[in-house]
Amino acid sequence: MNDLTSEILQKNIYDFMSHEQLEKSLKVTLNKNIVFIPAMAQENIDLYYILEGNVGVYSQSYNGRRFLIDTLGPNQFVGKFSQMRKQNFYCEIKTNTQATMLKLTDIKNELFNHEHFLLYFYVKTSNRVYEMYKISMARTLFSYEELLAHYLLNKANETGFIGDTDANICLEANISERQYYYITKKFENDHLINHDKKGRYIHDVAGLKDIASNVTKFMKNQI
Repeated sequence: MNDLTSEILQKNIYDFMSHEQLEKSLKVTLNKNIVFIPAMAQENIDLYYILEGNVGVYSQSYNGRRFLIDTLGPNQFVGKFSQMRKQNFYCEIKTNTQATMLKLTDIKNELFNHEHFLLYFYVKTSNRVYEMYKISMARTLFSYEELLAHYLLNKANETGFIGDTDANICLEANISERQYYYITKKFENDHLINHDKKGRYIHDVAGLKDIASNVTKFMKNQI
């Protein structure tokens, strides 16, 4: 990463917008599970900048299976960027938590005419593309068992409690419910995880880390 890119990534959107542009932007707060950008093409393409909260980009396969494309949090742009490139991947964007964002749709053309803002936008969005590409590669390079071990470790808190639903973990790991069932059953039989009415817990952290080691190294650029 060069010095200019590193410097840009340490800034936020307020460093690239004038007072007048900030007044033209619209700050919106949406509750959890609100689809605010639809899958169908938009005549006027929406552009948001996340201030607080978390959103997910979702798509659906031809057989009806829903899958997660990306998850974005504060200081990230979100919108139908594929359509900006004369494509449409038919992804909908939904709030995963309550989220506060700057809606920049009505002033995006004005913003893109400013060299410094444009550079900031492209650095932020291109970095996300590489992160998505890395996740896609991991799904090809590693087994479902390795991937699920990695995601379970990332979801667990300091007590080992995995504070997320099975459905969300399937989406993030891109694992079908059937595959998830068989792998978690194997992990339970091997005494790596257990569960009760509250949810799932990691019983053997070291054992799960051993299974996930190659995925973890790959995601941390250690391979």
